[in-house]
Amino acid sequence: MNPKRVIKKYRYIEHLSDIGLEFYGNTVEELFENAGAGMFSVICDLEMIRPLEKRNVSIKQKDTGFEDLLILWLEELLYLHEVDNILLSGFMVDSINKKNGDMALSAKISGEKIDPGRHIIRTAVKAPTYHMLEVKKDGRHYSWKGRVIFDV
Repeated sequence: MNPKRVIKKYRYIEHLSDIGLEFYGNTVEELFENAGAGMFSVICDLEMIRPLEKRNVSIKQKDTGFEDLLILWLEELLYLHEVDNILLSGFMVDSINKKNGDMALSAKISGEKIDPGRHIIRTAVKAPTYHMLEVKKDGRHYSWKGRVIFDV
């Protein structure tokens, strides 16, 4: 009998004044999905967020690396949270492609409008930062590993 392997998506890491997150994935797309889920777990209990609204997200930038793309991805999710008063719990990154000096991310996200009667906001995240930012192939337990510190 083989014990079922528990796959960790993310974990909080200690930081003096902000909140740190380490996240994992077997693909770079899964890594970005888990970074989004981890960020929203800082904001609210993900189990309380229903996938009532679905949206598509597309990001295109000059190929400066996965770290810059990760910051843009998390900033886009925070922008939607702030401007549209929405909490997100579903993150499906369809593709991350490098082509002709550009990087493109295509994703589907889901969540619902904030309901003060059901949702308790734990911590307001202001922004993901470049401090200690990392996206790399891990090779030990997961194929990809990342780290980000959030300004709160």
